[in-house]
Amino acid sequence: MNRALLGRNIAIGAEALRAHPLRSALTTSGVVFGVGAVICMLAIGKGAETRALGEYRRLGIHNLHVEARPAVGRAAVSGLIAADAAALVIELAPHIEAATVARVADHKVWARAQSADATVTGVTPAYAAILATEMTAGRFVSDLDAATGAAVCVLSTPIALALFPARPAVGEFVRVAGRALRVVGVVRTAALANGKPPLFVPLATAASLPPGGHDPGAVQRLVLQLAPGADPVLFGAVVERALLRRHAGADDFAVIVPSELIRKAQRTQRIFQIVMGSIAGISLLVGGIGIANILFASVVERTSEIGLRRAVGARRADIVAQFVFEAAAIGIAGGIAGIMLGVAGTFIVARAAHWPVLVTPGGILLAAGTALATGLVSGSAPARRAATVDAIVALRHE
Repeated sequence: MNRALLGRNIAIGAEALRAHPLRSALTTSGVVFGVGAVICMLAIGKGAETRALGEYRRLGIHNLHVEARPAVGRAAVSGLIAADAAALVIELAPHIEAATVARVADHKVWARAQSADATVTGVTPAYAAILATEMTAGRFVSDLDAATGAAVCVLSTPIALALFPARPAVGEFVRVAGRALRVVGVVRTAALANGKPPLFVPLATAASLPPGGHDPGAVQRLVLQLAPGADPVLFGAVVERALLRRHAGADDFAVIVPSELIRKAQRTQRIFQIVMGSIAGISLLVGGIGIANILFASVVERTSEIGLRRAVGARRADIVAQFVFEAAAIGIAGGIAGIMLGVAGTFIVARAAHWPVLVTPGGILLAAGTALATGLVSGSAPARRAATVDAIVALRHE
């Protein structure tokens, strides 16, 4: 088929679509919503995956986290103490290179008339290196701060912006539980799982803040940095057995392996994408059925036209090209409108639900290709039906 003939067939198909704009628009709507669903599904799913993986990676891929848990059947609330971290480094050397601890409590932080909710986290100076904390201003907790229990703190970015929106935070003072703390640094850290951003202080300073608890050495978290090449899953079990021996068999802690959490999150995300993809696929299937139904009706309606074209020399391939173009045009138009609807929908979801979204070029290309494929597949059967119409019979059709 030469270019001129192909162009003529396309022009005839386009004219047929323009002749019935409302019908064409309604036929396209199924593809629009299907493609929009694909865009939304991919953007919301990718955004959720990026957020979850980012949270887990901040824990450190090659780190092990040990969190305090209430001991079953025992009076102790937490059996973890700061000495546990040092003991594990000695016992499991050289597989554990370094360790740090965290003592956490939720507090309201004040700076003049401004306030913010925070998770006050007592740490050692090693915390910043083990968790790859990024400083945006000032410094982190120092060895001297830790040794003297200095009244200093390091703010995370959300707290610094909330308390000091118009001036640098370093050098200012904040009040936590009635105690004044001088700000010595700001770290680029987002909110934690409880929705409250962290505020870091020396471990001894955290122990002096209410609620003090019965043991000033008690901590809520240990972070262990594994040596390169050590398997986090394998050494998670080793650390669990070592702590059980130190705690006389008390199961008052939980070992968390960030790399395993990442794998589980990726598996969950794949399942989520399959489910959402199936829903979007059903929408496109409905849209494809609509295209096929309209084109089948169009073949019957335009039987005389088809017969006339065949009588003046049009081949079966010309008729097929005409109807396939109509189906493809509906699919492409629906794809373009669906992409715009999907992109708009994702940002509406992000704004209303405060949920991260990520629209990728790959997702847009996938949606566009799916729309085109839907049109071509849906239009193939009506096109073949039109091509088989006998010219003599078609000319007599009323």
